[in-house]
Amino acid sequence: MITTLPASPRPSLRDPLLWAAILLIGGMLGWLSIARYDGFNAGMYDLGNMAQAIWSGSRGEPLLYSRPEGMRASRLAGHVEIGYFLLAPIYAAWPDPRALLAVQAALFALGAIPVYRIAWRRIDATGSNGQAVRPYAARCLALIYLLYPTAQTGVLFDFHADTVAAPLLLFALDALDARAWRRFALWIALALSMKFYVAALAVGIGAVLWLWEGQRRVGALTALAGGVYGALAFFVVRPLFTPASAGRAAEITGGYLAYYFGALHEIAATLPDRFLNAIVVFGPALLVAWRGWRWLLPGLPLAAAMLISTGPGGAFDYRYHHYALVVPFIVMATIDGAARMKSAAMARPPDATRRARRSWRGDLGFTVAVTAIFSALLVNTPLNPLFWSGVPGYGFDRSIYGVTPRDARLASFLATRVPPEAPLAASTFVATHLVNRETVYLVRYPFEARAERLPSLLPQVQYALPDALFDWYLHLDDGYGGGLDYDRDAIAILLRDPAFALVDMEDGLLLFARDAAPDRALVNRLSLIPDDGAPALQRFGPFDLVRAQVDPIAPRRLRATFVWRVREALPPGAQYVAVSRLEGVAGARFVHVPGYALRPAWEWREGDVVEETFDVVVPPDALPGRYSWRVGWYDVRHPDAALTDERSRMTGTDEYPVAMIEVEQ
Repeated sequence: MITTLPASPRPSLRDPLLWAAILLIGGMLGWLSIARYDGFNAGMYDLGNMAQAIWSGSRGEPLLYSRPEGMRASRLAGHVEIGYFLLAPIYAAWPDPRALLAVQAALFALGAIPVYRIAWRRIDATGSNGQAVRPYAARCLALIYLLYPTAQTGVLFDFHADTVAAPLLLFALDALDARAWRRFALWIALALSMKFYVAALAVGIGAVLWLWEGQRRVGALTALAGGVYGALAFFVVRPLFTPASAGRAAEITGGYLAYYFGALHEIAATLPDRFLNAIVVFGPALLVAWRGWRWLLPGLPLAAAMLISTGPGGAFDYRYHHYALVVPFIVMATIDGAARMKSAAMARPPDATRRARRSWRGDLGFTVAVTAIFSALLVNTPLNPLFWSGVPGYGFDRSIYGVTPRDARLASFLATRVPPEAPLAASTFVATHLVNRETVYLVRYPFEARAERLPSLLPQVQYALPDALFDWYLHLDDGYGGGLDYDRDAIAILLRDPAFALVDMEDGLLLFARDAAPDRALVNRLSLIPDDGAPALQRFGPFDLVRAQVDPIAPRRLRATFVWRVREALPPGAQYVAVSRLEGVAGARFVHVPGYALRPAWEWREGDVVEETFDVVVPPDALPGRYSWRVGWYDVRHPDAALTDERSRMTGTDEYPVAMIEVEQ
């Protein structure tokens, strides 16, 4: 049942359904965004980079962040995100990436307010003749906006200026519709400050105002402002803040275009996927939006550019943040289309045929339903049935929104045992939690097959934090992304670098320090020794455990020595790692680093006898007592390898109890 709101010269915002939708959907998206961060599933690209830049801005610097080339660069040299300075006071008050995620979700949800107001004025209030106005269209359009798939995926994909700018554009369009020119100019200026290519959208808005909205002066000024700002941002501001090593302005521009469109010859191979993504971007509202096609035009160039983009990671995918800026124009076209349908219906003579009396209300309600279905099927939220199904990659999967006990332990470790402000390199999802410092590199960048840049970056850092139990795993058609061994190369590089030593650890996360005192350095060595013919204590597939010894060497520090006899080499493609644990002690899992990184077990040869010695740190919260040290072998390529349980354990084997360990106070 649709309630009737009091008649008013302007739309009332005292609509409980509007605020319920804003709070529920905004709260849901904010909760999921923060859950991704808390679960160590939000990477340095892009949340970490944005947070580090805004932290820099809160210190009066020009939005600096760490680049993989080994330098600090300004966001003003890239997308010219001047608007990030407006977020710096918020970040200064709550210096945490979660502050940005909360702001982004809140701004998105509040974007329903201008949508509601525009729809009320253009559709619901039309022809009311002073009578009470039912906010049917206003409610429908607010729901279409809040449920729109590419709007929600933009909010859930880390933090980006595009997603922040989208509701600002809606507030600008609301001011435009109300003929509030100063507010219109303010909101346009704020939107422009978020990214330089918002200028193209401003030019598009100006063109629509000039050609079809009867606002030629405002349209000309808007287009002029957008064009001038875009030119200044791209050709003046960007080169001004770009390091001299990057080259001249023409080279910078060429590099930018090559980054996103440098492989156009690949488009043909992915054309069906691009077409399907176009349907997701425009399809949910097209039944009504096509009638307001004029308002689709400002967003079309950006959408087309992304749909033909060959940028990294399949940048044309609808889940990427760029499409967030297209949503305001899809919504505006839907409002305009419904308004035109209502006007046509009001102008139609009473004796028109039944077919001519197509209901704008019915089409608008159907569009809400279609948008909700698209959202439920394509966005990973509680509205999606797969969210609750336990299917990998959905819902509370540990690589999506799941927050595990290990995540809480790692967060505590980073907060209490990693020096603040020290320059460092870290695993990609760990680095996002360490951004409030000048230098944060990655031990392996997402675009690297191995840790290729790390050796050149290490001279600039004091600490490094690779993850030996990297627990983010993404199923791909041709394999997987992430996986337990994601940081293994980085660990090997650090172990071989004489300037660094392993000094601390927590449940697989390793802390290396430069020039560590000898009494802090943890031993990690591996050697081949003669076979003395000793009998096997336990067999693990092709490996015999010949000897195992664990001794205390300092409070809460143990030294373990294992000797393995290789009866036969692992088959090609098989990769296994030995992991020990103290039974009953949370966080006390110890990867056998020497046989994992220095000389991995899949490189051992038949007849080898391998001795590995390594030191470990017992978690500080472990209660005093006697605990069983147990060892097992695990399949590195298994989706659940990082859990080191029976699912990934070497087939036909079980854990072996090596010794009883006394943990003192």
